[in-house]
Amino acid sequence: MAFDSHLAERIEHVLIQKKVVFYQKKMMGGLCFMVNEKMCCGIHFDKKKQLDLLMVRISTV
Repeated sequence: MAFDSHLAERIEHVLIQKKVVFYQKKMMGGLCFMVNEKMCCGIHFDKKKQLDLLMVRISTV
């Protein structure tokens, strides 16, 4: 799986600091961080653009 492991560690560190209960799940060609059985954020490497992309779930509430 091609994604930046350093970025994954940074996200994990922030979630731990915020005391968020989460787990990691490999999906969509990258790595997702799951909170309450829903994707909170994820990282993915775009082969065409040669960039690491960050996906986030944004609430409208």
